[in-house]
Amino acid sequence: MTPDRTGRPPAGAPRPLVLPGFERRTLPNGLRVEYAGRRGVPEVSLRLVLESGAGVEPAARAGLAELTARLLTAGTPGRDAMDIARRLDRLGAGYRAAAGYSVSTVSMHFLSDMLEEALDFLADTVLDAEFPDGEVDRLRSERLDQIDRQRDDPATVANLATIAELFGDGLYGRPVGGTADTVSEIGRDAVRAFHETRYRPGGALIIVCGDIVPERLVAAVEARFGAWEGRAARVEPPPAPASREGGVVFIDRPGSPQSELRVAGVGVPYGTEDHHAIIVANAILGGLFNSRINLNLREEKGWTYGARSGFRFRRGAGPFIARTAVETSKTAPAFEEMLREIEGMRTGFVTADELSLARNALTLSLPLQFETAAQICGKVSRQRIFDLPDDYWETYRARIEAVTPDQVRAVCRKHLGRERLTLLAVGDAAEVGPSLDGFGAVDVRPNA
Repeated sequence: MTPDRTGRPPAGAPRPLVLPGFERRTLPNGLRVEYAGRRGVPEVSLRLVLESGAGVEPAARAGLAELTARLLTAGTPGRDAMDIARRLDRLGAGYRAAAGYSVSTVSMHFLSDMLEEALDFLADTVLDAEFPDGEVDRLRSERLDQIDRQRDDPATVANLATIAELFGDGLYGRPVGGTADTVSEIGRDAVRAFHETRYRPGGALIIVCGDIVPERLVAAVEARFGAWEGRAARVEPPPAPASREGGVVFIDRPGSPQSELRVAGVGVPYGTEDHHAIIVANAILGGLFNSRINLNLREEKGWTYGARSGFRFRRGAGPFIARTAVETSKTAPAFEEMLREIEGMRTGFVTADELSLARNALTLSLPLQFETAAQICGKVSRQRIFDLPDDYWETYRARIEAVTPDQVRAVCRKHLGRERLTLLAVGDAAEVGPSLDGFGAVDVRPNA
């Protein structure tokens, strides 16, 4: 029988999202352990989540949490950084430690028959890190060099200036990695004190997914972390910044051939009642390639390689940022188009095609985000960090598909009013400045 090639074949049924069931144990010292078996591939992914993010570091030493995490592999009793690197290489394991605003995480990936050896490595680096003076100096210098180089990257300048404008001196107004002034003040004593205070089992969580035998895993964790003592209180979100009228900020970069543009405002934390409607609204506005601002600025106008927007959900209200880069002469027109698209989301209704595209993009790809043990650990850790419901991912598709055009317009009206939005550009002020007068008073600043 000859197949009919005159039309597109019907789409198949969406792939179901099948998640492994996680079991939970809490050790006497307060360390929580969650684990799920996943047979078929002899691998294990592990994530240790600690209440030791930037939210509990002194503002004058911003970057302390991140530097502490990076220094975990810099030295342990009897081993220097090179010895530790060689040991990790022999394990054939992946290891990464980093800090965010709320928590620090240590992630490992290894073959399942190396479980005990990998947990030995994890325990040594997390519990017995020594933070040698030379390594503290080296990594602090690397971070300062990185900060210095960022001044030459207009996109980074725009991102940092945007959060500073929205959140001021608050936690979310500074980068997790700190600034040149604050990082310069971090020494070994500060790192050791932070580690001593915040790297504690009470409040910590180990998430494991992969080819495991549960009894073997629990016994191995208890043997290596059971004697760990102390408690670190939950890192609470910062207070929301005071309401303020959005302005226009221009970071002068003389001679720049293009401008980095940001339209930004204070968004919302995880867990608001309109959470899923916000996700759908942003997908239509600027979260997808076929979103309104990208189709406008890139596909129709040809002014940019891409334009995107996003809400950064955190324990506290993070930023909403729409961003793009255009040639200098298109700075003001691009701002006009971005604001027009935002206002259109607030005053009009999205089409059935737009809503269908957003729903499909957000839900049909969901199973692909749970294909590996590492992905599953990451998704589950996000649930725990931000106190999302246990069925958050299982009900995600239904909640996204239930969002209506009325709800999309309502969340845009609520969160994206022009009075709440700040316009920020990094570019040549002499060329662009006068063309921005129609947006309000322009605050021109040097690229410090």
